[in-house]
Amino acid sequence: MDQQLRTRVVPSIHDLPPGLWDAKIANGHPFKSSKFMACIEASFTQRRFGYVLITQSEIPVGLAVVTEEMLDLTLVAPALVGSLVTVVRKLFPGFLRLRLGMVGTFETALRHWWFDPQRLRESEFVQQLLIGMRAVCTRSPLLLVRDFEEGRAADTSIAAQFLANGFVGLTNFPIAVARLDGLSIDEHFKRLKGKSRANIRNKLRRAQELGFKFERVSEFAGLIDACYPLYLQVHERATDFKREPIPKAFFERVAAQLSGQSNMLLLRAADDSLLGFILTGVSTTMSAPTFIGMDYARTYGTPAYYVMLWKELEYAAAQGCHEVDLGLTSYFVKQTLGAEVVGMNMAARLENTWLRPVLQPLLPALLGEKQPDRRRRFRIDAATMPTGDLS
Repeated sequence: MDQQLRTRVVPSIHDLPPGLWDAKIANGHPFKSSKFMACIEASFTQRRFGYVLITQSEIPVGLAVVTEEMLDLTLVAPALVGSLVTVVRKLFPGFLRLRLGMVGTFETALRHWWFDPQRLRESEFVQQLLIGMRAVCTRSPLLLVRDFEEGRAADTSIAAQFLANGFVGLTNFPIAVARLDGLSIDEHFKRLKGKSRANIRNKLRRAQELGFKFERVSEFAGLIDACYPLYLQVHERATDFKREPIPKAFFERVAAQLSGQSNMLLLRAADDSLLGFILTGVSTTMSAPTFIGMDYARTYGTPAYYVMLWKELEYAAAQGCHEVDLGLTSYFVKQTLGAEVVGMNMAARLENTWLRPVLQPLLPALLGEKQPDRRRRFRIDAATMPTGDLS
């Protein structure tokens, strides 16, 4: 089956056959589209990108994105370690920095690959993808493949192929997904369990008492100077998912290049001053409120974050979106709002064959993520759902 296979790596999303990425990998996710990937490429110039394209008789049969960049290991270490490393790096700037080769990016989730099972066996696809990874990640001592969705048989099968090639499995942050499936926001609200409904009513009432104002804007380039410092506040306070801050240029590119596919939800105080924002991607099937900023000094102790997420569900329902990708962390709040926690797994391999038997067994503990508790989200007896609304 592999006699006519050809694997090549192209450096940009623009070099792929038109429409292939969006049809096979983005699958309607606004913040995995080819335009979004182009924004990531242009904003992270220190990162190496490679798109592995597998063809058979010139027909595309496999595709994946591979990136290579420096990983700051202090981001996954206790705060005390980070403080000590800061001192050491004054003399040794590269201390506890590791070059990472990865199938995927830190800004996207779910599958970062595709192959045609009618033309390509799983084992063949994985072998060709590894060839592409080696071509892109020439200096990476650590390879990482993400994400394998829990409960998805095809993903489990592909993950097994990587494990058979010397990789070890580890857990990633799960994704919180609200599946609206055509429901209105009132219909979604009614199916939530009673405690969640009461919580939402209380939070909405409190936001109204505080004079919070919500506005959604489709043209937001002129707001980025005010919004970016609020994003940095959220980034600096992150305790679970730590990473380097996204550059301001990324937000500017999204505003310019994803017109009609992105917007901002703004939170303002009673005096119209800006308190927070969420940058959201939207398609005909999915909404993805992904990047958030908050003025913590003025929103601490308020239901600002809670209500902003609910406003995102309201918006998605009004647009007819079937899914809302609520992203990582804050799983308790998101499950209260009706989101499902979808488990994600990864596969990792040390490239040094001498160190692999000694150090690789430690990777699940070092790089694996603690999983949140799963909670019941909906009423047990749907037939007795209340007929009331949010008022």
